[in-house]
Amino acid sequence: MNVFRLHIRPNGGIADSAFSFAYCLDEQVLGVGWQTYSDSVALSWEGYLKEAIVHHDDGDLSRVRYLKRNVRKDDLIWTRSPTGTYYLANVKSEWEYFTNARAEDADVVNVVRCEILKVGSIDEVPGKVVNCFRAQRTIQAIDNEPVRLYSQHLWNALSGTQYYAARDLPADSLFSFLTPEQTEDVIFIYLQTLGWLVIPHSRKADTMSFEFYLIHRETRERAIVQIKTGNTQLTVNEWADRAQRVYLFQSSGLYAGEAQPSVTCLLPSDIRAFMDRHADILPANIRHWLARCGVTSQACEPSVSTAVNAVTATL
Repeated sequence: MNVFRLHIRPNGGIADSAFSFAYCLDEQVLGVGWQTYSDSVALSWEGYLKEAIVHHDDGDLSRVRYLKRNVRKDDLIWTRSPTGTYYLANVKSEWEYFTNARAEDADVVNVVRCEILKVGSIDEVPGKVVNCFRAQRTIQAIDNEPVRLYSQHLWNALSGTQYYAARDLPADSLFSFLTPEQTEDVIFIYLQTLGWLVIPHSRKADTMSFEFYLIHRETRERAIVQIKTGNTQLTVNEWADRAQRVYLFQSSGLYAGEAQPSVTCLLPSDIRAFMDRHADILPANIRHWLARCGVTSQACEPSVSTAVNAVTATL
């Protein structure tokens, strides 16, 4: 099975995201727009394309094609309400064109039928999933094995079932669950324990070449830090000519180039060991995910009302 992220952002109908999201919850469907504007309800795929191409260009219909070709029964879909509440949906059918007056107002007519359950706040959502919601495209696959396994565990807990025979999360999966900001916080804290003082105002979103600026409290040496998550590689040679010492951290250990005397590449295994030893000085939202990396498929309590607490208690 696969895991997807889906935006509910209507452009047609009454173009009201709150209305469209409420429609999806009421009908237990998730999908996209690009209506045919006909009275036909049960269209075949060929029939849909024949009518839709009259009103929409081929680029727009690519989103519908993606849904049709990729989303299958038993896949999981993450979605988010306009108020920022996250939901997880188990797919119960493949594509269909499902329309009525309310569906047309919602501009959600190309759908898969689902069981949709509320996850809650962003604290329960892996950083990789949160990052995927920043992309503008309507639907995308989340190609990350730890996120897939966690999503299966979470669905079992939320539904009070053992629907998925999910395996344990790998021990090295932690950074898949942290947001980029949380990863920065970890490195921020780690370097402070080594005697580096972080200049607060250097840590701004518009700092293009590095994340923050450091001064060592004893030696007065200066340093800069660059952090990348996911599959964005860091090339060591590109940092060799800086006037300051450089600390690099790539959460998947993706470093390229030759070693440089002034550049220190922090290893994910070393940072994870630091987190295990010093969990008591980490923020609660980071400890939350640190605890979850040991979840087992037998550990989730079969209670929807306490599902997230059950997962928390056993990770």
